Amino acid sequence: MLKPEEQQVFAGLVARIEIDDPGFAQRAARPPLWWAVVAVLLWTIAPICIVFGGWTGLIEGILAGGYGAHLMRKRQRWTLLISGNRPD
Repeated sequence: MLKPEEQQVFAGLVARIEIDDPGFAQRAARPPLWWAVVAVLLWTIAPICIVFGGWTGLIEGILAGGYGAHLMRKRQRWTLLISGNRPD
């Protein structure tokens, strides 16, 4: 947590960056698209691993699905953080 004075200085810096380079501010406000792409790829590969991989494929499928879910959750938290809401 920042002290109130530090929070004001930080808010001033962020505002200055948004004014000086609106393109950067817009890119920084979006979560990286690759998080969603990798999550979908992992979810696509997970059933294939389970069907064709035996018990090791089952473990790989569970890990792939779990990491895909983690990436999507991370993307949601990023969006909440940028919008000013605090993630739970």
